[in-house]
Amino acid sequence: MTFRFFVLFVVVTVAGSAHAQTPLGQGPATPGSVSTNTTPTQRVAAANSVVNSTLPVGSVPQAQAQAAGNFGPLARPESIGGQIQEAWSRPGKKQGIHVQNFCGDCVYKVRLRQYMVSAIQLPKGVKIKSADMGDSSRFEVKKRSDNTLAVKPTGAGVDSSMLVYTDDGDVYSFYLRAEGINSKSVPDVSFRIIGPQSAGMSFVEFDGKGNPVGGGGETALATHNSKDFLQTAKFDPGALRGWNQYKLWGDKKLRPEQVFRDDHFTYIQFGDKWNDVELPTAYVVVDGIDELVNTRVQGTTFIVESTHRLITLKSGQSFMCIQYKGGQ
Repeated sequence: MTFRFFVLFVVVTVAGSAHAQTPLGQGPATPGSVSTNTTPTQRVAAANSVVNSTLPVGSVPQAQAQAAGNFGPLARPESIGGQIQEAWSRPGKKQGIHVQNFCGDCVYKVRLRQYMVSAIQLPKGVKIKSADMGDSSRFEVKKRSDNTLAVKPTGAGVDSSMLVYTDDGDVYSFYLRAEGINSKSVPDVSFRIIGPQSAGMSFVEFDGKGNPVGGGGETALATHNSKDFLQTAKFDPGALRGWNQYKLWGDKKLRPEQVFRDDHFTYIQFGDKWNDVELPTAYVVVDGIDELVNTRVQGTTFIVESTHRLITLKSGQSFMCIQYKGGQ
C-alpha cells in the first residue's frame, strides 16, 4: 500500500512540473526569449545586450559621443624619430657629390636613397628630350632643366634602369639602386657627368709593352686649392708612376689589378671585374680621421683625386686599403 502511494505521488509531481514549464496552448520555450511578464525597461535592456554582443568593444560609447559632436583628439606627431642616416655623420667636405667623365658606351651607376631626391646632370649643352624608367612604380623622375633630372625612389632595396634621350639622338643609360636609411654609404645627391668638351683629360691607354700613350698637352682636372689650377693642370703621361709599388689588403672583390699615380691623381683599374664591381667611395686619413675624397671614372679607370699614400676604398661592408710604398 505504501509503495503504491509513493508511485502515485511521483507521477503527480512530474505532471505538475511539465505543466508549469510548458503553458497550455504554447510550444516549448525558446532559449533567450523574453517572458511576457517582463517590464519595458527589462525588454530594452535585453535588446541592448543582444546589440552589444555583436559590436566591437567600446563602439557604442564612441558612437554616442560622435552623435553628440565629440570625435576625440587627433594625434599628429611631428616625427616618428630614428630615421637619420648615420653615414652622413662621417666627416667629408663633398659627401653625396659624384662627378664622372662622359663615356659613350657605359652604364652610369647612381646610388639613391629612400626619402631623398637626387639630381642627375648631363654635360653642359646637352638637351634632354625624354626619359624612360624601368620601374615607374618604385622610382619617380622629373625634368628640372635642359640637362638635369630629379630622381626619387619610393622604396628601399630595389633597383631599376633609366634611359635618357637627348635632342641630338644620344642615349644615356643609367643603373639606379635605392638604399635605405640604414645604408653605410652616402647616396649620390648630385650626380654630374662632365662632357668630353669640358673634361679635358683623355683616358690613359697602354701600348703592347704596358707603356702609357696619350697626348701630353691635354688638360686634366686636379685637386688643388686654386680653382684656376683645377682647370689648367696638364696631364703628362710621362709623370705616371707607381706600378707594382702599392701594397693592397682587404676584400678580394674590391682588389684592383693595377694601381698607379701621377702628381695629382691615383688611377685604379679593376680589369675583368669592371662590369661587376660596385664603384666604391674613397677615403684618406687626415689628422686621424677618415675624410671622403672625390672620385670619378674615365673609361674603365677609377680615378681618386688624391695622391695620399694610404687610400681606403669602401663599398658597403667591404673595404680595400691601397698604400703607396714608392718614392715621391
